Amino acid sequence: MSRPFEILQIGFGTIGRPIAKVIIERENLVLSGVVDTDTKLREKTAEEVLTLETESTTSIHSSVEDALAKLDSIPDLALILTVSNLEGITPTIRECLEAGMDVLSICEELSYPYSKYPELSSQIDTAAREAGKTVVGTGINPGYLMDLLPIVITAPCQQVDSIHVTRVIDSGRRRASFQKKVGTGMSVEEFDNAIKEKRITGHVGLVESMQMISDALGLDLDHFEEFPPEAVIADETVTTSFATIEKGNVVGLKSRSIGAKGGNTFITLEFVANAAVEHEFDEIRVTGYPNLTQRIEGGVMGDYGTAAMAVNMVPLVINAEPGLFTMKDLPVPRNTQRVWKNE
Repeated sequence: MSRPFEILQIGFGTIGRPIAKVIIERENLVLSGVVDTDTKLREKTAEEVLTLETESTTSIHSSVEDALAKLDSIPDLALILTVSNLEGITPTIRECLEAGMDVLSICEELSYPYSKYPELSSQIDTAAREAGKTVVGTGINPGYLMDLLPIVITAPCQQVDSIHVTRVIDSGRRRASFQKKVGTGMSVEEFDNAIKEKRITGHVGLVESMQMISDALGLDLDHFEEFPPEAVIADETVTTSFATIEKGNVVGLKSRSIGAKGGNTFITLEFVANAAVEHEFDEIRVTGYPNLTQRIEGGVMGDYGTAAMAVNMVPLVINAEPGLFTMKDLPVPRNTQRVWKNE
């Protein structure tokens, strides 16, 4: 007998809402409940907020404790969609494990937490094993495009000497919060100050992606460096849904990170996001024997990709062994809309 996987979603913001919509629309998944601290969502359902024509059955709760107290049964998995910082979501991870749920999150620092948070990673792993549950960080990037996919691309290579990954996206097509995040419309001085004050940090997760690649390929790299994001300047007026960017102002940014050993660079990750991009793509170049280049023309739309990664990983996480794992440790990710829970 098979049944749908039951999910408790924690976080119902800009990313959480499209993910909830995908869950509701999939026959093999059930959105048991939603948790969010926004008081404006009280007494509403997820379907109502999403303006779906389906029956409104998914309540929005103020806390995990409140949700579990009102649900008839414990969901199979908690999907955490709140913050990028691992320390920020750790209490929620612990609460969900103690309640008997597997945990999946798009927290960037959870994608490969061992180097930055060795003690915390060990504690989460221990808690997961004691609960008999699994904890995994995923996403489109980190979690797939700039780490897992490059790892897989190296499989037919007899020798790998270096890996160069480039992601170029048109930020003007993205949500307003993302455009703001990359400095859209700022003057160069405002951008520089925002970088210094860490109000703009560039893309979170590049170092975690390099560390995952290094671990998977046994590279034992001894130096990881993420350079400060650089402003991309508009050479003409550009208009987006967020702002009109005058010539000479910031239209977005570019970030670069390297992973090296003994002074020799092995991994280079480049992330470019600006509203003046003429051509979007995701490209992986492996130098070795043989040399390989894999290029996704048009790139992967980040919001759609993130939602897909989150929901597609649900069955794989639930069926995994207990403990804290990364995307390189689980079976190959895939579309799982036709995968059901067997009992």
